[in-house]
Amino acid sequence: MARQLPEWAAANPVIMGLLEYVLEKRDKQILSGDEKPISVTLNPQNPPRALRAALAPFNDPTHDDGLLWDELKWLANEYRCFSIRPAGRRSAGRAPWEGARLSFRDASEPLIRDWLQRPRPLLVNPQWRMALARFEGYFENVDAFPVDGLDLEPGFEDFEELLACWSSIGRELETSSNMSWRQLSARCFLGDSKYLDSGWRQSLVSALFPSMGNRIRERPLLMHLYLPAQMERVLLIENQDTFLWLADLEPAVTALVYIEGYRGGAARVRAPGIARFSTLNEIPMEARRDFLQWWQGQALRALPVYFWGDLDYEGMHIAAALRRSFPDLECWQRGYQPLLDRLLASGGHLPQQAGKERHKAILSTGCAYADNHLIPALVDSGRCVDQEAVTAGQLIASVDDSDL
Repeated sequence: MARQLPEWAAANPVIMGLLEYVLEKRDKQILSGDEKPISVTLNPQNPPRALRAALAPFNDPTHDDGLLWDELKWLANEYRCFSIRPAGRRSAGRAPWEGARLSFRDASEPLIRDWLQRPRPLLVNPQWRMALARFEGYFENVDAFPVDGLDLEPGFEDFEELLACWSSIGRELETSSNMSWRQLSARCFLGDSKYLDSGWRQSLVSALFPSMGNRIRERPLLMHLYLPAQMERVLLIENQDTFLWLADLEPAVTALVYIEGYRGGAARVRAPGIARFSTLNEIPMEARRDFLQWWQGQALRALPVYFWGDLDYEGMHIAAALRRSFPDLECWQRGYQPLLDRLLASGGHLPQQAGKERHKAILSTGCAYADNHLIPALVDSGRCVDQEAVTAGQLIASVDDSDL
């Protein structure tokens, strides 16, 4: 359906007047919290004040009222804007449009708003507005809050309690110059250390208190590492059991990193000081230094990097997030192929069997193998397979010496 109002309709003053009237009435309903059906009776003799200007062209001798009416009917039928019920009885000499009743179709509202470039108004909770007026002096930039306010989440009695928590951030940051997000969150939000874990909440903190954002210390990501004496590639592994199992194989040229599903920290995982590594095997200090330089993007040498995790949507999200830090990262085909074979053979489990029913689907990771094979299999089967399902025999049979 066209998203632009036809030129002839834009030149019809009755059409434009009625569309403006409908949106004006709907906007008032939205702001009052009482949306209900909108109907209009075309009564030129005694129209409501708000409709007079819209219906006036019907009685203007410079306009052909029959043409105005025919164009209105065509628009209503073609774009499903109105349903039209003609007047029950029409006396001699009365125009066909007189007494007709137009009922606005709610489903057409987005289209009409596009036509008229008139966005739907934001309904701001009056309780939010009152609470914000009380606390606005506690924020450096109170305009950083969303225009329609925050949602009142479970655990907060009212907006005043919610804003009291947000406003306390400034006091905490004034007295500390080295506080982690978890510490700040627990001290300000009812003892909940994870409330500020999400990226949008951290961004909101920085926007509300722009001069104090540098007082918050990024939380280190703790990772485990198996490092061979000669490193030719790096494999990032989602789950602990699989990491330990592969490490026990003592790969000759592949470094193994247990990332513990760090999807949220994937964008900053290569920043200096963010990743802290504990090493499983004994390695020379020089080899460890070379790895850390590569990890932080300071080495001249480029290494292939792969990811292997569960064959489910969360695993694909982790792969996509890691590609923000490792642009050339690929899903490790040797590890995923046995999982894919199992899925294609009608194996695997339903998401709700493993508490994965809330995992969000993903259309693309940026890795061709994942996008062309793994994600379509997840979509088609509706099932998942965890990486621990791969046996030693399956993996060893699928790799040659150069793969590890």
